[in-house]
Amino acid sequence: MRLMRWLILLVLCATPLVSRAQIDSMPQRGDRLCWRGRPVPACDRFWITEISVQHPYATTSTTYRYDYGSYTRQDVGSQLFWTIGPMFNTSPNRALGVTVSAGFVNDGSRVAVEGRRRYWTAQQSAFDLSLGAVRMNVPPLPGHYQQPSYGLTGGAYLVGGDLIHINGRGDLLVSDGRIRAGGSVGAGLGTYGAVGATIVLGLLVAAVAAAFAHSGDF
Repeated sequence: MRLMRWLILLVLCATPLVSRAQIDSMPQRGDRLCWRGRPVPACDRFWITEISVQHPYATTSTTYRYDYGSYTRQDVGSQLFWTIGPMFNTSPNRALGVTVSAGFVNDGSRVAVEGRRRYWTAQQSAFDLSLGAVRMNVPPLPGHYQQPSYGLTGGAYLVGGDLIHINGRGDLLVSDGRIRAGGSVGAGLGTYGAVGATIVLGLLVAAVAAAFAHSGDF
């Protein structure tokens, strides 16, 4: 139910953003605000709106030992999160801004606030770097309860037209006095794709929840 509420809320918040796409085609004077980012003179300001999926390629792990054996879990697992934030073109080939991300990991949730620097490589493509603070759930240590961990996160993005991106990300966290770290690679959609994927995902979750409710198991 919590997952469904999160996604339905994101759908409701994302739907009005579709109308902002019209800004790109409207003639503007002075302070030009765009939903889909472009360098000056096309845009002075624009919004980052993304949905991203990440998968770890390297991570610390936690081992649980019992009388009958043991098993190990990755500290940084797969992630699904949404990112939004304002960006400002500070020169013909650079932009600077801040983003907020929220989403889900294997053990709970992930929330991050990052500064983001964009380097325009062409009118419709760019290279982004981000760095900031993150709060994320990781596997609890043996004998401990589940608690959120806090630390640093950073990413590097290859962006195509603010419609699609591929990226690499690193997370460094402290939990119960222990360092947890992981690197992941991922891909995602921006602007129209991000809104569309959010709506489709929300409808799928709502349909699954309705099916379970109808069967009496939810």
